[in-house]
Amino acid sequence: MSKSSARRYAKALLDVGKETSSHVQFGHEIRDAAAVFKVTPELYHALLNLMYKTEERFALMDKVSSAVKLSQPVARFLGGLVSSRNIRLLDDIVAAYGKLEDEAAGRLRAVVESPVELSGGILDVIKEKLRASAGKDVALAFRLRPELIGGLVINIENTVFDGSIRTQLELMKEKIIQGAA
Repeated sequence: MSKSSARRYAKALLDVGKETSSHVQFGHEIRDAAAVFKVTPELYHALLNLMYKTEERFALMDKVSSAVKLSQPVARFLGGLVSSRNIRLLDDIVAAYGKLEDEAAGRLRAVVESPVELSGGILDVIKEKLRASAGKDVALAFRLRPELIGGLVINIENTVFDGSIRTQLELMKEKIIQGAA
């Protein structure tokens, strides 16, 4: 199974959620379930372990669903992943679901990286500029990266805009080396 399989699973869940206008809730629920597996990896491994009977794995998934208060459709979806042993794709499914949610909402995700903390005002200006140029709403995240020395790096989906001093110094170094050769 691959990321394309994860995308198909995510799309199926999103489509079911759209039918009842529950797709945003489903997104929260599936992320909550994935978070449970991240903090308790032994639970995740038990769901994949064929030493346990299918009924035991379903019962375990039902307990997780109840504890996290998952809706019936999301609980059934996760039960289906357990039965097909595709629960191992859950992180990829969650990532694909998020991308599909963004597409449906007309939203872009961007990450701003800087060597220093940026004030909310500066991040708001960056967000507004990105929104204006893309014509879409932008969900902006910030990541502190001191190794950049100065400047910014902005990642928008699969595109990187690198205006960091570190990269500028590396480019200058390459030009100097090329000129010396």
